[in-house]
Amino acid sequence: MELMSEYKHLWKMRPWKFINIDAQWPGSTHDSHVFRTSEVCTFLEENHRAVEDGYLIGDSGYACSRFLITPYLHPANLSEEAFNTAHRRTRNAVERVFGWWKRRFHVLHSEIKMKPAKVCKIIGACAILHNIAISLKEEMDDEDEEDVNAAVHLAYRGPEDGRAMRNFITRTYF
Repeated sequence: MELMSEYKHLWKMRPWKFINIDAQWPGSTHDSHVFRTSEVCTFLEENHRAVEDGYLIGDSGYACSRFLITPYLHPANLSEEAFNTAHRRTRNAVERVFGWWKRRFHVLHSEIKMKPAKVCKIIGACAILHNIAISLKEEMDDEDEEDVNAAVHLAYRGPEDGRAMRNFITRTYF
């Protein structure tokens, strides 16, 4: 837990940029399906080899894998609980980025009633403009920050692959 509290301030201060946006899927498509069919997933499946390559974190809707770490469904000890807490806080920081993005571009708050191809372009343009605003250090009003804790749920249903790495991280750092 010390490691998490040591870097906690960075999550609040650092403006995060988008590095990959795929807006071609309907809103009803599950996030894990979008990820499994993405170029990012394909790249990681082919190239992720070691701890030094880093990890993605996902909620329990994703399968735990050698490059995507999910929370414990039923933490069995304090270390696993601490891992889940750090995992949740990190995910919350990522969710905050989407909150900032939606506040910056109000068109993203609800259904965009246009042809799908145009909606994809609007979402992509909003991501690019968000990154430009971050690069230019544009101020962002945080008064309306959404409660991202409400979105967290633990219901892991992934395969065994990846659990060994999650256990290693838990034993080593928590």
